Amino acid sequence: DPDRDGVPQSVESAHGAGIRVVMITGDYLKTAVAIATNVRILEKGDDVDVSAVDCARLRPGDAYLDHARMDALTSSVRVFARARPEDKLEIVKSLQRQGFVTAMTGDGVNDAPALNQANIGVAMGIQGTEVAKGASDMILTD
Repeated sequence: DPDRDGVPQSVESAHGAGIRVVMITGDYLKTAVAIATNVRILEKGDDVDVSAVDCARLRPGDAYLDHARMDALTSSVRVFARARPEDKLEIVKSLQRQGFVTAMTGDGVNDAPALNQANIGVAMGIQGTEVAKGASDMILTD
């Protein structure tokens, strides 16, 4: 999906408020990096090899990393690509283990587990599925 109007400004506002913005997407890594750069989640000078990863790195051999290694990875990565629904959930849990308050946005059935786990689940009301809305704490209506 292309980035939406106003997203770069929203990301800048979040950064200004001390909020770390992380993007978790099903897109391929190259596409995810391009979008994250456009919306300023990634900034010029960021080392993409450190700041963006394919979620396969979370589960080498189909088993998730242990908590210490998972937490070390999620503490620095800002873009997670090729994410499965269970990857999104594991990323949210990892951030919570580190003491972060997590907010997750989503619109699909695949987002529901992470929306439910997050401290604040935010569903997209216009295009969101009923499952995503039901798993969320808040529904955006525009």
